Amino acid sequence: MPPAPPRPAPPQLPLRATRPRPWRPMTDAEWTEVEACVRHRGPGRAAADARRLWDGIFWVACSSGPWRDLPPKLGRADTAHRALRRAAADRRLHRLLVAVSAHPAMAGGALHAIAWFVVRAFRRAFRVAPYPIALPRRLGLASALPCAPAHLPQPHLSETLGVLVRIFEKLRRNPPMALIRALIWYHARIAGDPRKWRATD
Repeated sequence: MPPAPPRPAPPQLPLRATRPRPWRPMTDAEWTEVEACVRHRGPGRAAADARRLWDGIFWVACSSGPWRDLPPKLGRADTAHRALRRAAADRRLHRLLVAVSAHPAMAGGALHAIAWFVVRAFRRAFRVAPYPIALPRRLGLASALPCAPAHLPQPHLSETLGVLVRIFEKLRRNPPMALIRALIWYHARIAGDPRKWRATD
């Protein structure tokens, strides 16, 4: 059986902020679309009440407080936190993020009414999600990013840095100070500034 063709990368969309909305329970239509993205498929037991679980995750995501503030009627804080980590680690949360974006394949749908809930949940999980920053950046979802774009990793600068390193190697006995400053500047910006990253505002 031939291997599946690689999935095309999401388009590079312009960054835009998502409009904040106060938390509310999901409607039936919203939950139907959320469930299609986050349905448990791996080993282990699925949540007894997945809808309440995700309402709880979104409640915490829309707040700026700790997980322990989750109201008991929305479930246990540690269960919701663990579920979000798992959804990030197996990329179910990534599918949800694509669904609320302006991706050409995602026109319409009930999820756009709770886009704020989703981008905030992704931001809460950014430290544990695989390649967490690249996807919301490509999708133009600025509110899912943990900081201003200037403080994020800038991998596109690595090509320029490589050119400067090769020049430095040729001139290493007497490199000009301008070249050394440029190397330091590019090297610092490729990695971004994690000190400014925040999971909440």
